[in-house]
Amino acid sequence: MTSHTTHTNQMQMNMRRSEQAARHSAQSHDPRAYRTEPGARVQAGAGVRVPAAAGTNNPQPYRTGADSFGVPCPSPVYRAPNAAIVLSASGGLGASTFAALLAQSLHGLHDDRDCVLVDADLSGGGLDVLLGMESELGVMLNAVTAPLGEVDGEALRRRLTAWDGIDVLSSRPWISPMPQDWEIAVAVCALAERYNMVIVDAGRAGYSSGQAIPLPLKGAAVILLVELSVLGTVRAQACIEALTGRGNRSTARPRSALAGGYAAGTIAEDDIVLVGVVPPAARTSNRGVLGEDEAAEYLGIDMVCSIHPDARLCGAILEGSGLLKPNRANAKALRAVASWLDARGWGSARPAGMQRW
Repeated sequence: MTSHTTHTNQMQMNMRRSEQAARHSAQSHDPRAYRTEPGARVQAGAGVRVPAAAGTNNPQPYRTGADSFGVPCPSPVYRAPNAAIVLSASGGLGASTFAALLAQSLHGLHDDRDCVLVDADLSGGGLDVLLGMESELGVMLNAVTAPLGEVDGEALRRRLTAWDGIDVLSSRPWISPMPQDWEIAVAVCALAERYNMVIVDAGRAGYSSGQAIPLPLKGAAVILLVELSVLGTVRAQACIEALTGRGNRSTARPRSALAGGYAAGTIAEDDIVLVGVVPPAARTSNRGVLGEDEAAEYLGIDMVCSIHPDARLCGAILEGSGLLKPNRANAKALRAVASWLDARGWGSARPAGMQRW
């Protein structure tokens, strides 16, 4: 009886020791055990292993936990006040076509000043094909690199092809990898020092932090194309929130957004202008089509004009014969955007001696 009791007690003691060891092991591998509050000093023995003194053997590595050394360093932000970034809040709104026609309109209004068109639609590309100049030999954005964070703007300018008097830097993401976003931003800034105006086709805007705008550019104008429908305005609202940081639903930003902090809350609302796009179905019926004033009131940003379907222009694009001149109504809308850019003044970072639009 005594031996049986002793054996039972020994088993219970072993079980308690095993449970304690298991709890200790779980705690030592729990990243929360190594997390510290912002600004707090990490003390020896508080979950972080202190390195041995120089010249001593330290077989135990640092335990840095989930938040290692705090907030990652934000990406650089490049300024190009005389650039205009064309974004679309929904797919299929014709951002590339609009960007090209806007550059054409600006060149027509101010033929004594130069403009360059940059194809930075990372998921699309092919602006040269849209313009009907795919056989022209010229440098592609795919080939641009920025060693030491610099691009020779004058050398790049000499290698560009021209469309209707406008220099074009196109891209084809399907033939070779595209440069990194910061390299494209460096190229845009280099061109902004050589041209009065840089029009950037940036494709579709993102809806969340880190995806709102594909380039770390600051000070540039943003032209956001909005489909004049209920769904189109809801999508545009999400894009505007991501661009400006307005109405941020979360107080704690994700680490990915902190690492690429240029993407959220960088654009001031005064630098954004909305352009409405009437859905193609409006050719037969206006049912479900919102007015410019109604959409602008919902989004809280001015809408300077709206673009209407143009069957002749659309047919030329589908045939691959290049862009035609816009119809009278759309030409007037493009001039309204050009006037907004003119009134904005293009910031203050132009090189000395460069004329104002």
